[in-house]
Amino acid sequence: MLKIHVIDAGHGDCILLDFEHTKILIDCGPYKPFLTRRNVHNCLRQLLDPEQKIDLAIVTHNDDDHIGGFESLIDEGVKLDTIIFNSLQDIPDIIKNSQKQISYNQDNALKQRLLAERGIKTLCLTRDSSPLMINDITLTAITPTAEALEYMLNDANVQKEREEKKRRQKQISSSKTEEIKPEEALQKIQSGQDVFVKDPSITNKSSIGLVIQYGSFSGLFLGDAHAEDVIEGLNILGFNNQQFDMVKISHHGSDRNTNIESLSLLGKTNYILCANNEKHYHPNNMTLARILSLDNTPTIHLSSNNPSLLEKINDFKKLGFSINESYPTNGVNTLCYEYK
Repeated sequence: MLKIHVIDAGHGDCILLDFEHTKILIDCGPYKPFLTRRNVHNCLRQLLDPEQKIDLAIVTHNDDDHIGGFESLIDEGVKLDTIIFNSLQDIPDIIKNSQKQISYNQDNALKQRLLAERGIKTLCLTRDSSPLMINDITLTAITPTAEALEYMLNDANVQKEREEKKRRQKQISSSKTEEIKPEEALQKIQSGQDVFVKDPSITNKSSIGLVIQYGSFSGLFLGDAHAEDVIEGLNILGFNNQQFDMVKISHHGSDRNTNIESLSLLGKTNYILCANNEKHYHPNNMTLARILSLDNTPTIHLSSNNPSLLEKINDFKKLGFSINESYPTNGVNTLCYEYK
């Protein structure tokens, strides 16, 4: 039996896949706030065997809400055998350029801890890589491309993104604009006025999006990947007709990372949403409306039971949708799958 433990990491991601003989950790939540990090670590330690070992860990990208908890998890004695981590230090050609380009502190700190102090084996994984096999489990990256990683290395691009993030944060702070209402979001879709605005984030574009297969199980875990890259990756690698048992929605349900086209390609499936409705209204009502426009009885597994998140789901139920949702108990939402 496969157990997928969706851990409450606040606004971040943390998912532990337990294949009985192999444990795979995808992201580890944010470094701050401290209580969130402590709760994530406590949950993981309770879920792991007495030896406290994770066979394979995956850092989807170097945003804090995905990478932030890893370093302290290692400090607390959890053993990582191998980690997939597209560190800036490992991207081809970086050694030829100025060390100033390696500017993400958490990226550097984790890489140093993994190699210099712990000797943990690290692997890079892109869409161009061969699938990775571990104990008959196949991991295939559909994102990112090598070009996306190279673009992230450019100091000018990184600086531009940081300035853009600051500008957007100021706009959000100074604005009292509320999120679009569920009925308004649905009306936009029905009337053909759903204009998809792409996520501009360079770091999100560098996210590792993975197809994980074992026996009859097939899951898609998207980090914060861009919708257009997910579509391209699925098509190029031949997963466009794949029936997934589970899909972890990209970027906490942001309406800039999931569109009608990507959802249509995925077809009927079960969803995981890692968000608590406290940052950028994630998951956005427009994303939920897009899901419901294609499936009016979806199954959605949530990482948080924040009251405002429950209210958001109930607002759609009041419109007549039969959403089969699940929430965490004591910080963990555990999903079980029998595979052949």
